[in-house]
Amino acid sequence: MTFPKFPEYRREVDMSGTYCPILFFDVAGFGRPDRDADIQQAVRRGLYQIVFGALDRAAVPHTVYYRQDHGDGVLAVLPPTVPVLALAESLPIWQHLEIRRYNKCASPAARIQLRSALHIGPVYRDEQGVSGRALIHAARLIDAPPVRRALADSHADLVFAASDRVYDEVICHHPTPAGVEYRRFAARVKEDEFTAWFTVLGGHADPRLEDRPPLRVVPDHP
Repeated sequence: MTFPKFPEYRREVDMSGTYCPILFFDVAGFGRPDRDADIQQAVRRGLYQIVFGALDRAAVPHTVYYRQDHGDGVLAVLPPTVPVLALAESLPIWQHLEIRRYNKCASPAARIQLRSALHIGPVYRDEQGVSGRALIHAARLIDAPPVRRALADSHADLVFAASDRVYDEVICHHPTPAGVEYRRFAARVKEDEFTAWFTVLGGHADPRLEDRPPLRVVPDHP
């Protein structure tokens, strides 16, 4: 089996230094002992099927956003012309749909649970790729212990995290789609301490995930 072919990103506009929507996708337990090389390849194909399918349904053409492979995850930097509200409203639903479509035909070892995150901020581009504090923060969101635990405890298909900036400036001002309920959390990842929001789709949410008070987790190692 090979990866599906999609049009490549075309760098038509220099986005360096502009505020862009940033998406991070990460497969939970990619390196589990029951996932050999063949299964990992199948999971990676499934990951891209989910990412491409969800963004396609959100009307974001594959040619307009920068992608960076992370082995068990994908970074996507979208142009500033893509409305953050449209992403916040539709992406959790479309990701969940694409995960369910993939998992329906996958073996137990190849089934995907996904953590994803949405943030917005300045992104800097050079000949080697992209950089910036906003990218680091998006990565911290999917690595936050409350987000990881939410996925594990609920046995859900997807945990979608939104940064405080996205939630405060966009999500909280508009009705959320049915089945999408955000919970606030606080976390510390490496040198960063922050609050953000997540929603769980699929599975059964654990009552311990309620946000009264915000959940604070300090890592074992500084």
